[in-house]
Amino acid sequence: MRFRWLWPWAALPLLPLLPLCAVPAWSQEKAIRALTLDEALALARDHGRAVILARGRIEEARARQAQASRRFQENPVLEATGGYRRSGAGFFDFDATVTQGLYAGRRRSARMAGAQAALDRSEAELAEARRLLLRDVWTSFARSRLSQDRVKLLARNRQTAEALLAATERRYEAGEGTALELNRARVAAASARAEESAAEASASTALTDLKGLLGLAEPIEIQGDLPLRQPLELGTLLAGIGRRPDLQALTAEVREAEAEILLGQALTRPGVGVSGGVAREEGMDIVRAGIVLTLPVHDRGQETLAVGQARAAALRQTLAAAQSAAETEVRGRYSILTHQLAAVRELEHTALPALDDNESLAGKSFEAGEISLGELLLIRREIVETRLAYLDRLLDATLARFELETSAGALQ
Repeated sequence: MRFRWLWPWAALPLLPLLPLCAVPAWSQEKAIRALTLDEALALARDHGRAVILARGRIEEARARQAQASRRFQENPVLEATGGYRRSGAGFFDFDATVTQGLYAGRRRSARMAGAQAALDRSEAELAEARRLLLRDVWTSFARSRLSQDRVKLLARNRQTAEALLAATERRYEAGEGTALELNRARVAAASARAEESAAEASASTALTDLKGLLGLAEPIEIQGDLPLRQPLELGTLLAGIGRRPDLQALTAEVREAEAEILLGQALTRPGVGVSGGVAREEGMDIVRAGIVLTLPVHDRGQETLAVGQARAAALRQTLAAAQSAAETEVRGRYSILTHQLAAVRELEHTALPALDDNESLAGKSFEAGEISLGELLLIRREIVETRLAYLDRLLDATLARFELETSAGALQ
């Protein structure tokens, strides 16, 4: 009886080894996060790497704007001299002067205009980084979502091929089939399994790309559909091109260069400052004040003016070319989307409704001996290829819509 009370104490030496024991797998798995398109876009707007960097540059531009708005841009200058005058009773003379340069009104206005244009450019660059990231996230989400449908389709095809292989093997064992039919059924089943594995790999790649864009580490599951809808009228899309952040950034750069021209023109005028000081000479105290003029003799703002003019001219040409290219891009993508939608509608209205009937009729005809195994495999292959073609056309139309809205500045 006494040994029954000793077993808990015998386990004490094993306690240090408990942390080394394997933890059940279920406790280590992370919860799968359901992610819709709206949630993915919301994450991209606030947590994308490019977005975070562009947001930091806005703060830099605001700091420069605060500096440009200050009245005094230069620190005061203190000059002091002193010495002993050896005459008569002797005197200790000194001279102290403080000089402060003033910020001329035109120079201050030009610098403030340039700082404001730089801030506007930084904000437009933030919007541009967000626009491109949203496009990439939208594209990856669509690829991942339609990859799921592709996997489901090929999984059903694999199940059908394996069921047909099992039936063919039974017929062959019963002496009702040929070795050629058995081999063809085996090849069809192997091809179906390989296609399903490849589709799963593509779906995993698309999901990994999406997680990388959003900076997510936990497992995610794509939810929701991607319904197709007709785009806006071409005229409406063209009218909204001015909302594109890249064009707004170029416009802000033009204004920044124009402010540089104004600054160069302001530098052709003398700079003004004030000075004041105290002195003692032969025992007498002296207080004085004065005006300091900086004469534009050697530096008259030539470099600032020339650089600003050259930069403004180049940026105006670049902006005009970018606007023309954006209009051409919108027209081209609108035409692409129109044709892609036509392809999708054609398959939806004509091909897809007949596929289920064809598959059922082919199976019944094969069982009745009206068609051979080779004909059945060919019909089923055509059905699968048609459904895959529909998914491809659906993805192409979805991506074409994303590209069109991005080009027109509607995706922000």
